[in-house]
Amino acid sequence: MTTLKFEDQKFPENVTLDDYAKLAEQFIPGRRAIFSIVEAALLELLADGPSKILVVGAGGGEEILRLGANNPNWSFVGVDTYQPMVELAHRRLAETPVGARARVETTTIEALEDDGFDAATCILTAHFVPDDGAKAAFLKAIHSRLKPGAPLAIVDGVGVAGEDKTELLRRIWKRHAVCNGVSPDVAESNAENFKKVAVVSEEREEALLASAGFERLTPIFRGLAIKGWLAFA
Repeated sequence: MTTLKFEDQKFPENVTLDDYAKLAEQFIPGRRAIFSIVEAALLELLADGPSKILVVGAGGGEEILRLGANNPNWSFVGVDTYQPMVELAHRRLAETPVGARARVETTTIEALEDDGFDAATCILTAHFVPDDGAKAAFLKAIHSRLKPGAPLAIVDGVGVAGEDKTELLRRIWKRHAVCNGVSPDVAESNAENFKKVAVVSEEREEALLASAGFERLTPIFRGLAIKGWLAFA
């Protein structure tokens, strides 16, 4: 199955990877809330003391920086398949105290030689993995690296391209971006990506998580076509 990869997205002219976080804030409804909710969930679920957290799709390191800034007992291992974003993460982390507690590798989760994690996050990443067996393997690889009962916070695009509800949410997504200062042409281009990204229905996502071994799926976020869950290994 051919699907859109992160690096295949068409960014607006003069926008670099360093600008990605700012652009994402304009597009993604409640993006700041996502990080705040995930941090609160981990604070509630993790025991006091050191915790080792797996970040799947670590991107430019923003997630690690946000989660690690006020939680000095948390350490991080991040994975991402796009080398330029990993290099950006290394640069950003090196300039902060969080960097001493973080490692980011250019690798797939399936190839990561590490396990025994107390928690994992997978934020706006799984929808780049096609549902042709790869998405199931991706989620199973996360599960196998977690301690029994450890939480996964997963936030993903959901929907079925072409369905009335999905298309309405796509149009609202575009309007939301324009209201946040994005030009209509750029907003339309981004909204078209939804048709190419490997999103699945909420029901399919939950079935895939269950088949990977996750239990007690608990919704924690919804913003248009973006949904988040806690799931437990």
